[in-house]
Amino acid sequence: MTAVSNSALANLDAERSVLATCMQSAEKLCTVATLLRPESFNLPSHRRVFACLVEMVSSSKPIDLISVSEELGKRGDLQQVGGVAYLSDLTSPLMGIGSLEHHTHIVSECFRRRRLVEACERGISAANDASEDTASCLGLVQESLLEIEAATVSRAGAPPAKEFMPEVVHELELEAKQLGLIGLSTGIPDLDEMTTGHRPGELWAVGGLPGRAKTAFGIQVLMANGQAGVPSVMFSLEMSRGALGKRMLAAHSTIPASHIREPQYIGRDGWPALRHAAADIARWPLYVDDSASLHVRELVARAMLYIRRFKCKLVIVDYLRLVEAPGRDLRERVAYVADALRQLAKMEQVSVLLLSQLRRPQGGLNDIPTMLDLKESGDIEAHAHVVLLLYMPVRDDGELTGRDEIIVGKQREGRTGPVYVTFNKKRLRFEPREVAHTTSV
Repeated sequence: MTAVSNSALANLDAERSVLATCMQSAEKLCTVATLLRPESFNLPSHRRVFACLVEMVSSSKPIDLISVSEELGKRGDLQQVGGVAYLSDLTSPLMGIGSLEHHTHIVSECFRRRRLVEACERGISAANDASEDTASCLGLVQESLLEIEAATVSRAGAPPAKEFMPEVVHELELEAKQLGLIGLSTGIPDLDEMTTGHRPGELWAVGGLPGRAKTAFGIQVLMANGQAGVPSVMFSLEMSRGALGKRMLAAHSTIPASHIREPQYIGRDGWPALRHAAADIARWPLYVDDSASLHVRELVARAMLYIRRFKCKLVIVDYLRLVEAPGRDLRERVAYVADALRQLAKMEQVSVLLLSQLRRPQGGLNDIPTMLDLKESGDIEAHAHVVLLLYMPVRDDGELTGRDEIIVGKQREGRTGPVYVTFNKKRLRFEPREVAHTTSV
């Protein structure tokens, strides 16, 4: 990166002030090193000095004029930075006067602006290249912007307990005063009771066999929150928004799903009810992105756009293996996607629900699933706060028995075990089921 002269992109006085303070205090240098990098400085000479200071303090070497001059000399950089005379100016007490926090912020903001200019220039260059497709150009710009935004988060990350413990207690007090759920509803009362709801900052993973209501579960969660006025978005990589809309109508109206699939069977009295249900759903703050193919970086970029533009609090991804990601094999790709969504949940403080497939059980469809049945389960389990496994046993004729379970396979700081439900095929939703015993069927 070459130096620039635009005052909006560089402030050399602030850079010199920060370096002067670092030269005079190893403790303050350590603080600055958590917030800035060598490339944060505009002048190449300032980058060399800061890089040298950081390496010296990391090696427990003394920070003073003689030691720094000697170290820069060994690197062949002493004359490049202006010689001993320039370093002597930086150690002058007058140079360190001012607010270190304010000057560090100025240097950081100028660096962000320079990176923004570079991102735009790369985007323009790619857009002018006829060999590049538009999606790749957009992906390049989106990825660059995400990197810039992610870099704004302080790398310090270790406040003393006296700072964060009062916040912890205050958060618990607020939760204790809540009459309802602490987190977002799943639309299944017993599951909400066991989990206390899907909290902000959490990644939940839901595993189910192919054709065993994974999407139906996601839609149920989406609708429960939309109906409650919670802005929510679903990324449906497998199913179109029209198909999802039909499933929503089955769940929210009196018209069975089979009739919605074959609308010629909808009677004259059914159409007003259907239109009423559609009008109801249309008022909810729900969004469906049905792009057939998305790279994880583009998915995250779009999710962040919906979070900012529509204030979405819930992000649902259907489903994991359809999201494109880098990696040499499936395990690496799964790990990359799961970690990216975990970071999205944490950084944006939203609830993220990730749908995934279970392995086909070797002993038959009625085998109760375990965490090992979640494909590439080690990586998903490591990143998820909660893991749910859908268990839907069948009769000999292949029909569902109705004795279904949603198994909480993992829950950080919470209970695990089965939640007894039954899947209503007419409405395509899970409903509570009364049981007289506690063993799985």
